[in-house]
Amino acid sequence: MDRTTPGLSLWGMAFSLLLPFASHASEIATNIQYTFSETADFSAGIDKAITLDAAKIDARLLNSRLGTFSSGDLVFTLNANHSVSINDPGVATFPSEARNLIQVNGAASASGALLPEAESLNIGATWFCASTSLQCNSNQAFSTLRTSTQSLSLPADPATLLTPIRLQSGISSVTPLGDSTLNYGKLHLNGSLQLNALFTAKTTSQYVSDALQATASSSGSQRWGAAATDIQALRNGSWTDVAVASNLQASKTPSLEAAHRLLAIARDSATILNSGSTTGASFNSDFTLTKQLWNVAATAEPALGRDVAGSSSVSFDTTDLAAEIAVLRMVLDGADDTSFVAGVAHALNNPLNTGSAPVLSFDGSLIGLAGATMSVFYLGDSSGRVEVELGAADRYAFWRTAYSFDSIAFLQGAQQGVTVIGGNSGGTQIGLGEYGYVGEIYNDELFYLSGNQAAARLQLNNFYDNKLLVVASWAVTAVPEPSVYCLLLFGLVLVGRMRSGASERSAEYMFHQ
Repeated sequence: MDRTTPGLSLWGMAFSLLLPFASHASEIATNIQYTFSETADFSAGIDKAITLDAAKIDARLLNSRLGTFSSGDLVFTLNANHSVSINDPGVATFPSEARNLIQVNGAASASGALLPEAESLNIGATWFCASTSLQCNSNQAFSTLRTSTQSLSLPADPATLLTPIRLQSGISSVTPLGDSTLNYGKLHLNGSLQLNALFTAKTTSQYVSDALQATASSSGSQRWGAAATDIQALRNGSWTDVAVASNLQASKTPSLEAAHRLLAIARDSATILNSGSTTGASFNSDFTLTKQLWNVAATAEPALGRDVAGSSSVSFDTTDLAAEIAVLRMVLDGADDTSFVAGVAHALNNPLNTGSAPVLSFDGSLIGLAGATMSVFYLGDSSGRVEVELGAADRYAFWRTAYSFDSIAFLQGAQQGVTVIGGNSGGTQIGLGEYGYVGEIYNDELFYLSGNQAAARLQLNNFYDNKLLVVASWAVTAVPEPSVYCLLLFGLVLVGRMRSGASERSAEYMFHQ
């Protein structure tokens, strides 16, 4: 059994995006898709209203937290046809041409405020039996699927998005064209309504500011954690029903990921700084700085009963060691929301340079190491060799990561040099102007050196990439600027000066190749 059908109804309407200027900033794509599929008997017809989810509209199309709305469109697709089962009594001899059996007339339509005008599809068909058959069976047969797709810009009034689209389909007549009769007939209507939006991403500091404002009711030790949780939900939220390109996903937006990372660093920094002498505490983090600080305290002071830091379940595609230092500094300084946002913008626009002087120092008792001073170095050089300036102290403990430095040159300090304390290379002495091999390691460890109460300058190898080095110092000799704030300023001022002098000394003190 076959049918003849009118021509396919297909139309479209081009539209102009609301903001026609191209943006070089990252963009975040959102969408909502509503699909429908309806079937009914000829006698019942189809009359259904479809309405978009108000919560999705608010979250995905009107959400200023994602960024600035730049463009959007609406795509509506309507598919319609019918099916029949016909009782054909047949003929005794093959006819000279096809026999018409039944004529079906009908239409499907869609209308509503979201659509510029009602759309109508002719779903009628003439059913016939080919001349090569004496009789057609009564199996269900489907008419040609009629399709209409239209695209238009999102309405300016958000309320219009909540207005329903009315779907209708019905048969106006069924006319037998011979002795055939209709056993049954069914209407079929399906399609989709999809709304798409693009948001121009905000800057990292803007996302940080938004998260802090959204969690302004939190305070104390929960402050940074609440903001980090808020922005994690924004980054990993469900923003699409239809998959979009990776570079348009909120979770892959660089500035949003950076904001999430910075607030998570602030949370982890506050956690370790609030740990004090608490025993048996555990800590998970994805950040080099906070993990090294925790590990130094946990390993150097067994009485704390702490394990080394584990990893959290949150992952980031990028790292920013300099920003980790900047955030820890702000948390140490007790930054409020306003100064933190300003500090984030400054740190990102003025990235920290590597150098031999510590870029951050603070009292070790904050993380459970009473009597120790914690210093953070930001090191790296294309030659692999870096210098480290240590203040006068009795002894030092370095957090030495796997496959890191395996040789130390003692460039400046006490005449008797330094001695490795404990470990596989324990007892190794390195005299002034000499270097010593301290062995390769395949797991992180705490590495001790004697201090002799004299300021020292060391050279380490294998720092081809920028890395952090955390050093704990005991019995540190007092200096005229003992405050954390002044220590930080002192370290920053020395960075450029110490780096400029390194090239002169490296000619004399160099590792053997």
